[in-house]
Amino acid sequence: MNFRLASIEDVPGIVKTKVDTWRTTYQSIFPADFLQSLSYAENEIRWRKRFTNPERKVFIYIAETDSKEIVGFSMGSPEQFELALKIPSIRKYVGEIMAIYVLKQYQRKKIGLKLVKLIVERLVEKDIRSMIVWVLQGNPYYKFYEALGGKYVGQKMLEIEGVNYVEHAYGWVDIREILTI
Repeated sequence: MNFRLASIEDVPGIVKTKVDTWRTTYQSIFPADFLQSLSYAENEIRWRKRFTNPERKVFIYIAETDSKEIVGFSMGSPEQFELALKIPSIRKYVGEIMAIYVLKQYQRKKIGLKLVKLIVERLVEKDIRSMIVWVLQGNPYYKFYEALGGKYVGQKMLEIEGVNYVEHAYGWVDIREILTI
């Protein structure tokens, strides 16, 4: 397995990983017709903009097989996406894991752990020691973040297709601890 920073050429593989992972991970959360309606083409347009007109200081790492198939990715930022969020217990966390997806058949092979560590290493290089991640309620992989030492610190509402969903925040006061796992 190879890990590296993503480039715009990786967008099709990133999009396929994201859409396919949503379809397997969120079966019990979102309606089947919504998951089936997720479009590779529409997602690709949005993801290309991340590389051509970056809105924020995000960085994206990919995991790829020796045959160059992208099987996972993570996206991090040295700042929280919603800094205006008025939850005091959450505002103290500086960095953020914005996304992490690994195709189902590649899960439980420590790929997700390596992708998280790459984000942590990048944040530590920028002298950032704390981090947060938002996880949809019902996502069976919340235990992954707990196993990495993430502590539940709050929740917020997320609207998708006119329906409100709950997202839980997991935070780390000192992300360097993740590097020892």
